[in-house]
Amino acid sequence: MLSIIIPACNEENYIENTIKSIKAQGFKKYEIIVVCDGCTDNTEKISRKLANKVVVLKKRTGPAIAKNKGVKIAKGNKLVFLDSDTLLTKDVLENISKILDKYPNIVGTCKIKPSNEKLKHKFMMFLKNHLICPFGVSNGMIFCTKKIFLKFNGFNKYFKKKEDGDFVRRIRKHSGFIILDDYVISSTRRFDKKGYIKIGLYWVKEYFKPSNEDYEVIR
Repeated sequence: MLSIIIPACNEENYIENTIKSIKAQGFKKYEIIVVCDGCTDNTEKISRKLANKVVVLKKRTGPAIAKNKGVKIAKGNKLVFLDSDTLLTKDVLENISKILDKYPNIVGTCKIKPSNEKLKHKFMMFLKNHLICPFGVSNGMIFCTKKIFLKFNGFNKYFKKKEDGDFVRRIRKHSGFIILDDYVISSTRRFDKKGYIKIGLYWVKEYFKPSNEDYEVIR
């Protein structure tokens, strides 16, 4: 069984469609766990209607701790970590389950498409799929077995951002990393509001002078 863990901080505008994209899958052997990370909106209310389990963290802790909390109550032997604004396309869960049966020691992600069909978004996602992800970067989703998650001690609880890349690259060094040909659809809201240049400069700054402040919530 797959345990799908969704960390969410004030995602009332996106969480319902994300969960509906899971329920639209042909593959049905899963549970949905939403971790409300210090939410002050209707994320918890919406999640309780749609998810199998909801964990409520009263204070925002960051996605690393939220994901780890989700794993603690997960019953599945395979884990999928899905961003709260990321939609699944057809057969993604079935193909994840199959690849983890075949390669239980790897970590993986999917290719990515933008929610907005503007050319600039499609071009940037193309670059991410072919130039950035192969270095161990996820696309709004990470999957692995629970055994591998526990072996590598999960997400680093001290990271308030970039926890996904750290997790993937730690496992990738020892066990392998795969990018499925299946796609997830990621919201372009951050790029629409901030612009690629501003976001790019932010991550350049983070690379040379890392901070450990919470990543800004864009609603």
